[in-house]
Amino acid sequence: MPIRDMEPTPLVHLSADFVRAKEYLEAIVTSTSDAICTTDTNGRIIYFSPGAERMLGVPAREAMGQPAHSFYAGGLTEAKAIMGVLRKQGSVANYEMALKTKAGGLIHVSMSASLLKDRSGRVIGTLGISKDITDRIELERRLRELSITDNLTGLHNQRHFQERIVQEAGRARRQRYKLSIVVIDLDGFKALNDLKGHLEGDRVLKVFAGAIMEKVRRGVDSAYRYGGDEFVILLPGLPAEKARRVAERIVAGARANPELDGLDFSFGVATLGHDQSVSDFINEADTRMFRMKAAKKKGASRGAAPRELSTVLSSGRPLALIWNRASSHTDASLRPAGLV
Repeated sequence: MPIRDMEPTPLVHLSADFVRAKEYLEAIVTSTSDAICTTDTNGRIIYFSPGAERMLGVPAREAMGQPAHSFYAGGLTEAKAIMGVLRKQGSVANYEMALKTKAGGLIHVSMSASLLKDRSGRVIGTLGISKDITDRIELERRLRELSITDNLTGLHNQRHFQERIVQEAGRARRQRYKLSIVVIDLDGFKALNDLKGHLEGDRVLKVFAGAIMEKVRRGVDSAYRYGGDEFVILLPGLPAEKARRVAERIVAGARANPELDGLDFSFGVATLGHDQSVSDFINEADTRMFRMKAAKKKGASRGAAPRELSTVLSSGRPLALIWNRASSHTDASLRPAGLV
């Protein structure tokens, strides 16, 4: 019988199926946007997929032989942590991390990884598949920023203040540094709002918020619109006297601003005491602010200039009362020891 008339053997069928499966797998690996990478037992890259090339901007020929952790934002420390989980569990699912691109940027990914083993069960390397989640991370960041930002002034809002003051108070106690707070209120704002309308009032609040940000330490201090025309500033590391000077600089700058002409500003300063609760801390600064406001009113009634200050008592405490109501709904586990 001629060879061409012979029936294909099972081995021929198996070989053809293997080739088709291999081609199918290669098509998937080549077309996916995910980064697929395999390493040897020393953590050096032995396969770098086209998706990995596109994601990181690194040609496979450059990546081959490089330690995988050279692309990790967390470096060798993060690689050791991942490998520890792999050795213990055999796989890692949806581990969120950042990878470094050739251009120097960062790509946020969700990585799933597993150990590669030979037929005898011996570990011969790792397989990692990383999905780009940068857009999702950025969206989450923006939503978080919106949730803690005052829409009008761009400062942080009351909600964020309630979170941050507990965190900052706890940190100040643990690390034993001073924490001061400044409460500032716009004198005469209600009259301006009634006379010139809410649009003018909104404009004034935005201008004053800008005056605050000009005088605080970027990345250290934090400013908040607490509500209406009340503003709060947290000043980590500053004792009361230095915090007062910050408040005075803010007020001096605002008074010199022609866009805020006709307004004045009252403020109160407090520094967190050793066993002082957060609500008492706020109340102390708040009360001092109202004392200053009351002193101006008393001076004006006696013919003194509106900005002439004297010390008189005032019983107004709206900011602290708002805090007391809000903190009653706050998880007590979030509050540092000694704070209520």
